[in-house]
Amino acid sequence: MEMEVDLDNAAEMGRLDASGMLTVMEWFPQQVREALEIGGREVSLPRADGLHSVVVLGMGGSGISGDVTAALVSGCLRMPVASVKGYALPAYVGPDTLVFAVSYSGNTEETLECLDEAVERGARVVAVSSGGRLAGLADELDIPLFQVPPGLQPRASLGYLSVPIVCALERMGLVAGLVEKVRGAAEILDERADEYAMTSPLDDNPTKRLAKDLLGYLPVVYGSEGAPAVAAKRWKTQFNENAKIPAFDNWFPELNHNETVGWQNLADVCSRCYLVVLRAQGEHERVSRRIEITAGLISDDVGHITQVCARGANEVERLFDLVYFGDMTSVYLALALGQDPTPVTRIETLKKRLAGESA
Repeated sequence: MEMEVDLDNAAEMGRLDASGMLTVMEWFPQQVREALEIGGREVSLPRADGLHSVVVLGMGGSGISGDVTAALVSGCLRMPVASVKGYALPAYVGPDTLVFAVSYSGNTEETLECLDEAVERGARVVAVSSGGRLAGLADELDIPLFQVPPGLQPRASLGYLSVPIVCALERMGLVAGLVEKVRGAAEILDERADEYAMTSPLDDNPTKRLAKDLLGYLPVVYGSEGAPAVAAKRWKTQFNENAKIPAFDNWFPELNHNETVGWQNLADVCSRCYLVVLRAQGEHERVSRRIEITAGLISDDVGHITQVCARGANEVERLFDLVYFGDMTSVYLALALGQDPTPVTRIETLKKRLAGESA
């Protein structure tokens, strides 16, 4: 499949990318820095004594902040972190639960419904939003709010939506040292920004090259357990919303107990799949061996297999590194397909129809 847009033609890409999604994604390192400033603002946070669990409420581009938070704190927070993506709040949520209500727009109905229930149960709540009903409720109910800049797509706001949560957990004394690691990750991302930039030619730009290779294929993204698995979920959803194509994700070692068998039939479908395996330093040695064996087992079934290895000195740097790679690839793939990456027309249509039914 030929590219509809030359990924080395900045003027051509700029005309198609009418809302500037590529520029916003390139700017991710600075967004992370601004998010650290937002997370350090004078906000009166809940007390930390007696907490037994953390829950992050959010959907879509806002909800991924819960998955990122869980990955970042998994090695140092001595309580479970759950992401709630729906209308139902877990039964265990109560006064000993710290709840982060995250909605970039502030109007996500599932998040608002769970927030109401969390408040009724006496949970300790913190809000992250650019405005909308969530910001209004925070003011009305005296809920601490990290207010982030408006005007972006939720999926282009991951730094704004996830980093303040990490800052809050550290300020409450629940974790230590993560804020400095996020600061270090921003420095690493600066280097990636030059490498992935619109002005970086395809031959030198791994995100452009992968986008070109993915043309005509259905992406399937696998991650080794931990940060790469969360990054794989992010890659999948970014392909969906930016490039407007189906995509799927899974993780090692879980996929070896089911999906590995699933490549055996439907050869015409499997051959149109492009498998991307995300990896990171420190993965379990048995996972490394599983990846090697799995690739050998299914290499004749799928169209292509490639690996993307995270760079960075720690889990925080490696997770943001993989996220940034996937974000830029998804936008370049959209442009290569001749697709404006910003509009999500079907989501907006769905919301309008739901609103009409409830009116």
